[in-house]
Amino acid sequence: MLKNTITVLLIALILVILFSCSTSTSTSKLITIDDYSFARSANDDQLETIGIPAVYERGETVHFVLFNVGPFKKDDSGLNWFDIDVEITGPDGNILLSETGLLGDGGHLALENDIASSPEGTFSSTPEMAPGKYKFKMTIYDRIGKGRATQTASFTLK
Repeated sequence: MLKNTITVLLIALILVILFSCSTSTSTSKLITIDDYSFARSANDDQLETIGIPAVYERGETVHFVLFNVGPFKKDDSGLNWFDIDVEITGPDGNILLSETGLLGDGGHLALENDIASSPEGTFSSTPEMAPGKYKFKMTIYDRIGKGRATQTASFTLK
């Protein structure tokens, strides 16, 4: 009986460790992020969210989607203006990609209720990349109100 109880506890502990190995951090100043998800392209060019841990094949495009981000301030013309920075860190801790101001003038638009419903960052992996755990860091910021929020989460290339 004791042996069975120990076995069940060990299995439960292993499951907890496996499902908690996904790391995610979020920081914000004046802007909040309700949630996030990794996604992949579906057959109809729509994004399909995937569960955690997020696992991709090498060569696949990684999509990182934030949900309900804001509120963003409006300028004198009644438009919001936000932008996105993306950083990818490899399994060895080296930064593989760092891009800033990805939206530029494309982020100067009217947002319903001053909220960006699902802004997204993408990273195109290559078949030559090392398998392992990578970090996707996305910062979204208000170019008018100066608020910002950053979400970081891990994904795996196999």
